[in-house]
Amino acid sequence: MQPKFDAYEQGFGAELLCPNCGFNYLHHDQVEIFERNEDALSGLHVVVDDGRLSTDTSLSGNPSSRRHGLNIRFWCEGCKAISILSIAQHKGNTLVDFTHNGEPDDE
Repeated sequence: MQPKFDAYEQGFGAELLCPNCGFNYLHHDQVEIFERNEDALSGLHVVVDDGRLSTDTSLSGNPSSRRHGLNIRFWCEGCKAISILSIAQHKGNTLVDFTHNGEPDDE
């Protein structure tokens, strides 16, 4: 779904809104980076989560079917939904998407 933002303020930016409830108190807690050559079957996958860094060559979860990708996981303070903001490179385009599970995290 298309990401939604609050009003833009010059020099500050715009608040990202929860795709489930529209609340503006989102916390990002995991970042995944996928790097690979065009159409390669493996590449570099970096995950930063809970103060730890891990790497492997798996492209599972890459939002791009052809090149680089980025996933940022959020949880909403209002409804507790878990959301993923993804940025994917496809040919010469950069695609942005925002998905959510609509339910609170079980943890």
